Amino acid sequence: MVGHNRFGFQFVMNKKFSPSSRFSFLNVNIFTSDYNNSRDNLDLVAVAQIGYDLHKGFGPTVGLSVNSVAGLAPTAGVQYVFVNREILLVLTPTIEFSETNNLQGLIIGEYRPPLSSKVDLFTRVQALYNYDTDNAFHQRSYVQLRLGAGIGKYQFGPAVNLDYYGPEKVFKGNYGAFVRFNFH
Repeated sequence: MVGHNRFGFQFVMNKKFSPSSRFSFLNVNIFTSDYNNSRDNLDLVAVAQIGYDLHKGFGPTVGLSVNSVAGLAPTAGVQYVFVNREILLVLTPTIEFSETNNLQGLIIGEYRPPLSSKVDLFTRVQALYNYDTDNAFHQRSYVQLRLGAGIGKYQFGPAVNLDYYGPEKVFKGNYGAFVRFNFH
């Protein structure tokens, strides 16, 4: 994403170990920085989880989570993944085993209906919320919105990132455009 005050890069992977495996790997990495290369505006959020499908996309997960506010912590939780030609839905609430045992929720939703034989509508919502349970306050959260078109493996269009930091929920908004490529 190229925005009015920040640049962002995201890599998302959700893949089964093999086509018949019940085990899967979910990885979400987000890096953002302002254009002045200020370390105060250098942000990272990364979630890596191994999931086990108990029934139709639902099952337990274990992994690691890191962000530039709460740091690195092992995680455990559950996830639900639903995928078809037009819809992607990923829900994964977890607990971080850190000094403050944060609760974290991640949701990714996409809707990609065809507009013609070659062009799809592309809509995406992605949100994360991290809550410090020991100190009873907000650690880190974001909402990312995408609306555009898809042609083959490419999607593009306008983008909005709404980022919030710490107990005061310091806001950093970014508005611009995105380009995306799907590896299959």
